[in-house]
Amino acid sequence: MKILKFKIFIALIFLLIFTPMVIGASEADIRIYIGDDKLIIPGELGRPFIDNQSRTQIPIRAISEGLGYEVNWDDGSMTATIFKSENERIYITIGSNEIQTPYGIVRMDTNAIIIEQRTYLPLRFISEALGYQVDHHGGRWVGYHEIRITNPRVAVDFYRPNRQTLPDEITRWVEYSKMIPLVQEKEYGGERYILITEGMKPTGGFFVEIVGVYKGGDVLEVLVRSTSPGENDIVTMALTYPYDLIVIEEKGLELRFRDVSNENRFFAGLVGMDSIDRPVVASSPSIKIFSPGPSQEVEDTINLKGLTNAFEGTTNFELTVGSGNVLLEGFVTGTMGDWGYFEREIQIPEGIDATVIYLNLFNISPKDGERISGINIPLRITRN
Repeated sequence: MKILKFKIFIALIFLLIFTPMVIGASEADIRIYIGDDKLIIPGELGRPFIDNQSRTQIPIRAISEGLGYEVNWDDGSMTATIFKSENERIYITIGSNEIQTPYGIVRMDTNAIIIEQRTYLPLRFISEALGYQVDHHGGRWVGYHEIRITNPRVAVDFYRPNRQTLPDEITRWVEYSKMIPLVQEKEYGGERYILITEGMKPTGGFFVEIVGVYKGGDVLEVLVRSTSPGENDIVTMALTYPYDLIVIEEKGLELRFRDVSNENRFFAGLVGMDSIDRPVVASSPSIKIFSPGPSQEVEDTINLKGLTNAFEGTTNFELTVGSGNVLLEGFVTGTMGDWGYFEREIQIPEGIDATVIYLNLFNISPKDGERISGINIPLRITRN
């Protein structure tokens, strides 16, 4: 008898852990609107509920058909195909956390599941994969959860210009930017260019590609797919600088970037400069220097200019001579997360009995306080 009770207890624990749970929200408590129209879900299609991770789960057929899509089911592969046209088609497989879309794979933090012969997914993931925005309104004071699905996404045409016939200014912009991992835009000759650069890579096998541009409300979402070489891939043993450049006709709308290969990726932008308009002469992972260049001649003043992407936006510098004696030290401020432009005039101390001094730049690790991302620039002193 004790063994039977123990087995029942274990079974109940298993169900509690592995079965999605409703946490106080019945079908009547969840009101879903597509635009201003309330979504009516026939009983035979299942019912939405809020699971134990606070996600709103919904039968994919109910939401897909509500948004004007058709759904086909393949028993053999346990895959649902949601489509409106050949170019608007996504695939969802039971037990997988991936939604295959025309522009790449969207990875969820959960898997597609079957409940009472109906396939369920979190409402936000499936709606956004179909190109819609989801907004939650608590509705506590009236006793229900209101969810609105808005801003259907519209594809924006774009093309890749011929790199052999680019205007000189655009060619220089691309070349100057390739060493810096960031996103930029530039209007030139009536065209709106969008550039994504991945920075310097140690080998071949790294790629980046803009796979779609979509308009939603007053925002243009630029979808990016980036790839890295696998452990056993044969790659070119040379430094590479992956980038992609496109032209779009849509102007004036804010750009937002999303990597369909990595939903958690943050895209760094540029602060303090409109675009990269000069070459990088010295570089480390989080510091890019425009001037001075190595072995540049200086008299009384060093004009330090560059970009930094550092913890708390601060990059330190030192002037040293000989065996490393510090003549002067200070810091410049850029930004954190994005690449921030900085300028600083550094007065060279008088009475230096040397023809060469060194400008050292570095960041401080927030983890252990160690110097990281250092650059050492030798400079030649010319005194009158």
